[in-house]
Parts: sequence; C-alpha cells; structure tokens
Amino acid sequence: MSEATAFNTEQDLFFKRLRQETAESHQKLEDSPLSKAILSPSVSVKDYQTYLAALFGVTIACEDQVFPAISHVITDLKDRYKSRLIIDDLLATGLTEAAIDALPVYRFEFSTVAEALGIMYVLEGSTLGGKILYKHIHEVLALTPENGASYFWGYGAQTGNLWKSFISSLTQFVDEHEERDGVIGSAQKTFTIIDNWLGQIGSGKPVDRN
Repeated sequence: MSEATAFNTEQDLFFKRLRQETAESHQKLEDSPLSKAILSPSVSVKDYQTYLAALFGVTIACEDQVFPAISHVITDLKDRYKSRLIIDDLLATGLTEAAIDALPVYRFEFSTVAEALGIMYVLEGSTLGGKILYKHIHEVLALTPENGASYFWGYGAQTGNLWKSFISSLTQFVDEHEERDGVIGSAQKTFTIIDNWLGQIGSGKPVDRN
C-alpha cells in the first residue's frame, strides 16, 4: 500500500467516525420544532424569517469569531461568507434593517484550532442540507436565489466541490496534528448549541448568547 493510499484511508476513516459520532446530536437538531417547521407543507414567511434569524446569529458568529482562527487551514474562507445572504433574504421577505440589526448573535467559546474546525464542520455542513430546504421553500413560498432564498441556495453548483475541499483540508489537519477527538467533541457540542439556540429564538424568549 502506498503512502498516499494509506493517508487517504486514514482520512476516510476519520470522516466516517466524525459522521457517526455526531449523528445523534445532528438528528436531535433536525428534530427540533423550528427545523421541522421550515420543512412543513404549510411553512409561512414568518416561520422562514424566524429560522433565518436564528441561523444568522450563529452564522455571523462563526464568520467573526471562528474564521480568523482557521484561516491557515481553510484557505478559501473568502468564498464561504454567508451571513450577507441571510440579511438579503430577510430584507427580501419584509424584515426591516432595524429588526435585522437587533437580531441576537451567539458567542462561540473555543480554545484550539481543532475546536474551531469542529464548529466550522457543523456550519459548513448546513450548506448540503440547504439544497433540500431551498427546493421546499421555492415550491411553497416561490422564493428564488435572486429573491429571498439566496442563503439556502448557498454555493449553488459549487456546493459539492466546496464541501469536498473543506473536508479534505479538515482531515489533513487532524492527520497532521492528531486532533481527531478535539474536532469531534467540538462538532457534537456545536450541534447541541445550535439546537438550543434555535429553540430559544423559536420560543421568542430572551436568549443566552453563550
């Protein structure tokens, strides 16, 4: 077996373990009331705005807090900013700039690059689910990438390539630094954080920002 083959096998095994060990927390997030509401046949514009508003708080937090810590590992971060898309969609669906400015923003806590990458794994992975959500929102609310659904459209045709690029950089990092547990633990925690955050935003109660 060549060194390249062995290296790729190690990467594949880590990615499989990462998915397996985050599956429970990931599923819990998908089962949350707000996550289910967005996929309901009767989803309303208000439901959609509430969901986007919740995602904005963690998305811009990731960009502001996490991106600087991982820029040497994920070198194409300039192509991965998505908070502006959420703002555009909220404006297109009738939310005011003042209301957007008042949206709560989460504060992620991490102390290592591995933990930051675990957070990024969860946020970046949402672009894959966004393709399904876009199709549903387009069919029910007639929104398009140009008018109200740019965030779920995400990277468009480049979604698959950008995901593969991210996973390649992530798995190379953990192989070089032996940081598998740090990434996995952080990803598990992040799924739970976002689940709780969606619950707080969806309930309309004051939010705990960390």
